[in-house]
Amino acid sequence: MRALSLLGTAALFLLRPPHARAIEIADGFTYANTTGFAASRALATDFTNYPMFEAVGVMYMHSGQGTSTGSGTLLNNEWVLTAAHNWNNSITSMEFVVAGQKYSADMSERFQHPLWDGAVGPSQGWDIALFKLTAPVTANITFPELYTKSDEMGKGGIILGAGDLGTGTTPWAGQPGDPNPLLVYAAANVVDRLTTQTNSGYTGGLMANDFDGESLPAQNTLGISYHNNGDAWLWDSGSAIVTTLNPAGTITGNDSADEQFTLGGDILEGSVAPGDSGGPTFLEDGGEWKLAGITSWGHNPWDELSNGGDGFRGFYGDVNYMTRVSQNADWIASVIPEPSSFALLVAFGAGALLFIRRKGIPC
Repeated sequence: MRALSLLGTAALFLLRPPHARAIEIADGFTYANTTGFAASRALATDFTNYPMFEAVGVMYMHSGQGTSTGSGTLLNNEWVLTAAHNWNNSITSMEFVVAGQKYSADMSERFQHPLWDGAVGPSQGWDIALFKLTAPVTANITFPELYTKSDEMGKGGIILGAGDLGTGTTPWAGQPGDPNPLLVYAAANVVDRLTTQTNSGYTGGLMANDFDGESLPAQNTLGISYHNNGDAWLWDSGSAIVTTLNPAGTITGNDSADEQFTLGGDILEGSVAPGDSGGPTFLEDGGEWKLAGITSWGHNPWDELSNGGDGFRGFYGDVNYMTRVSQNADWIASVIPEPSSFALLVAFGAGALLFIRRKGIPC
């Protein structure tokens, strides 16, 4: 699941077809007595167990060069949370499709984080944006609470987004039947790394996970099985200070488990791809699934360096990065004006109070 667009390369990107990477799922993915992509779709639309998933929708961004797609999540009936790289100044209009309805974006009410510099990569713990709809959503939707704790490490999350589909062994392809609007799919993964940065009074950071396969240990990219010529900041345990972050920040994490993620006996391991940019990752907190990450970028160093690929095919070994909501909650609250139901999400949601991508492509 990964989105399309980017400041420096936006024109080139928008000339390409509006397809985007969507959910990549493990071979053998199962859920609700279904398998494969049907199971991924069943998880994304299981509003009985995950009612907040209905707030996830598809973005369409239009410019003179064409249309790009991305993903986003309604925080209340007017405001959508997404990735900052989903648009730039060439975008002239946007729509957001949620709960089967299309809503126009208010182009005068779009806000990218002030520290977003247009370069998707490890320095971007601020790839986050908000925009307002021209008319409130009238559907009866359960809006998500924000995950404001800093204990994301090791937790299993559910990732949602819209775009093309792929598996750990087959590259992305368009959604069956080329639906309009695109459909939202889901997968799950475990948070393996965290980064934290501070600049100009703003905190920021990323969550990272990898797409584990079962057939080859080296596909466990964030484990100890594959390091050669990779992005050292992802797994260097020799120092907590990561100078390749700009500004320098800290990183914490453990070696990822080789086993694929399961929930209730179902295999749910998956990854993100272009078209999923701006889509959410939900983590469980006190029995509630809360919005914890915004899909930003990804790359597969194992595929590029050890398997003869270019790192952009979406196979096992893919590493994904999500902007941490916990580190950006204050900025979100500063943008959405009060009175707003969102103020309650920040105050009480935690109980107290997915071609850049490191030489790669944004989600």
